[in-house]
Amino acid sequence: MEGFLDAFIAAQAAQDVYVAALPQWVQYWMFWMTLVLGLGALIFSFVRAEARWLLLAMVATIVATMALGMTVGWNKLWGVTHLVFWTPVVVYYIKRWPLIEKKSVFGVWFVAALATMIVSLVFDAKDVVEHLIDA
Repeated sequence: MEGFLDAFIAAQAAQDVYVAALPQWVQYWMFWMTLVLGLGALIFSFVRAEARWLLLAMVATIVATMALGMTVGWNKLWGVTHLVFWTPVVVYYIKRWPLIEKKSVFGVWFVAALATMIVSLVFDAKDVVEHLIDA
């Protein structure tokens, strides 16, 4: 267990270094994602199933991202976890689209979350392809 904890701490430190080296706009984007997808899903998860599914995907992404970082290091492959866990949520949200009252507080968050995931998935797909080509 101690070896795992040491590896986890080292991976977290390496992730911090990786993120700090990213362009400032990417760091702002990551902050936006944390607010909209993470905090928003947490808040709305008390009242809406759509938010609970996103919250579950966020937790799975965090765990998978750390596991990936611990095994292969921090690089553009990081986005594969978003592709795996967020794509089903995007599909689910698109199917739920007609049922959501867009002018409600939840509806505004729902639209922002869906747009954020789609934009992120485009960036993530580009990064994963670039990583595989460069590998």
